[in-house]
Amino acid sequence: MRFSSTTRIAALLLLADAGVSARAQGGTDSPYSAYGLGDLVSTSQVSQALMGGTGVAFTEPFSVVLGNPASYTGLYRPVFEANVAARSTRFSSSAGNVQRKDAGLSGFSIGVPFSRGKWGMALGLTPYSDVGYTTTQQRSFDGGAIKYKYVGSGGLDRAFFGLGRVLHQQRADTVGNLGTRVSVGANFDFLFGSIEQTRDAVYPAGAEFSSTRAFSTLVLRAPTADLGVLWQGDLTRRRVKDTDNWRYAVGVNVQLPTVFTARHQEFVNSYALTTNNLESFRDTIGTPVDTRGTMDVPVGLGVGASVQSERWMFTAEVRARDWSGTKVDVNGYGLPAPLRNAMTYAVGARFKPANEGGLFQRAIYRAGARYGDDYLEVRGHGLTRAAITGGISIPVNAVQSSSYLHIGGEVGRRGTTSDGLIEERYATLWIGITLTPWKGERWFVPPKIQ
Repeated sequence: MRFSSTTRIAALLLLADAGVSARAQGGTDSPYSAYGLGDLVSTSQVSQALMGGTGVAFTEPFSVVLGNPASYTGLYRPVFEANVAARSTRFSSSAGNVQRKDAGLSGFSIGVPFSRGKWGMALGLTPYSDVGYTTTQQRSFDGGAIKYKYVGSGGLDRAFFGLGRVLHQQRADTVGNLGTRVSVGANFDFLFGSIEQTRDAVYPAGAEFSSTRAFSTLVLRAPTADLGVLWQGDLTRRRVKDTDNWRYAVGVNVQLPTVFTARHQEFVNSYALTTNNLESFRDTIGTPVDTRGTMDVPVGLGVGASVQSERWMFTAEVRARDWSGTKVDVNGYGLPAPLRNAMTYAVGARFKPANEGGLFQRAIYRAGARYGDDYLEVRGHGLTRAAITGGISIPVNAVQSSSYLHIGGEVGRRGTTSDGLIEERYATLWIGITLTPWKGERWFVPPKIQ
């Protein structure tokens, strides 16, 4: 990846605030990913991404809702989900504009209901943070021009295993009012990955000076968990059987404090460029660094509410995590810039015209919006994010299964062009698949001899 007219501005961002130990993972292609743990991934499930990334206060019968493990009790059948995303980003600054495109797999999950709907289980692998950048800057000297190059790659992934349990369920009455239902759940997560950086000061071929390269890596590992509660009840009551009514749900999700074990390594060497632009190693500079320590991330909280009928569902939620309380205890390593309290507001909706009829009558239509304060602070500026989403879940052979193909998009922005910063405007295409067994098959149910 190469930036053109924005490279100088991006390099200034990397150099700002304590000489920037730039950190990144390939895939996001954003200079802002040099800060903190990179770009945090709000959700990797397409069904929820198309509804503004919501997920605290509702259930999906054929999708794993990662925003609240208590929702796993709402699964009707076993499901397998996988998702991909393709993004086009336009970077704008006072120096000009540049476009960048990338795509990749965004995780998978498996969900299984059991014990007659009293329990739900989910497991999977999803991205936690995504980081990547390449920026350059040139400065003149008496013998020519020296080029400073900053490259980042790496990031964190999340492996999870979760359980949901119904604590209380009223018995439905004769006309189908379901009454109150209270569920709890927990995800047991393992976060892992490495964040790598290369910094080069490159002198032209034939110069009397040696070029310098510093390579560093930060390896992070942490077991953690998040807990959820979901309270559902009848908002209106049916008077006649088979008529529609409205139900409400209130959800809470708590992300427990996370303590990463960290290992920081750094190696610096000198080299020279030949006339063919090949690198010729010269010498190691200083003593290689290899230190260990911890990084503590504080608690996070999400609260939401929803109302739904047989056809409609509306939800709203707020998520908060005070990243300014992050503590780093690794000798020789510090965060490139301060972190701050992050708060995100999101709304979402879904609509299913009918359970029978043509393909688009049985499809699920989704939309949402999201706005919030990013956890990153760059050169004294707190970044903000805003996005709108929408898409459709198309049934796949719905007569014999409840599988869906999810297609939709997200458009959004982050940052500003003031004070030498960069504004990002992006468009993301989401594609996901949900697979369930055929209606005549029973997964994860032991056979019985009649």
